[in-house]
Amino acid sequence: MTNSPASELKKILIIDDDMTALDIVDFLFEDKGFEVERRADGVAALECVQAAEPHVILIDLMMPKMSGQECVKELRSRGISVPIIAFTAVDDPEIHLEAENAGCNLVLTKPCKPALLVSHVEKLMEG
Repeated sequence: MTNSPASELKKILIIDDDMTALDIVDFLFEDKGFEVERRADGVAALECVQAAEPHVILIDLMMPKMSGQECVKELRSRGISVPIIAFTAVDDPEIHLEAENAGCNLVLTKPCKPALLVSHVEKLMEG
């Protein structure tokens, strides 16, 4: 593998059915130098994740076709080991625990301060 600038890009996959939320989070991370891949549901995300090679995944929990928890379980069963953050409007400890049990590294409740979201993503990427 070469050390080209493209290989040094930080990549994030954002999965959310809310187009406004996708646009906002996409802008936030592009502004911080990330390459952003975005999908509106878990099914579409599963189709692209191998090719996208994200360093971190940010996923909503309540989506059509496949819940965030179901998507995370499937990602983990496929051997996807990158950090996954559930980013959800649902502030319910039981739902958060379900997300963690599915394989999420962290659960954050929307809205949260943009700097906090970026900070959590970057910390998880560092290992």
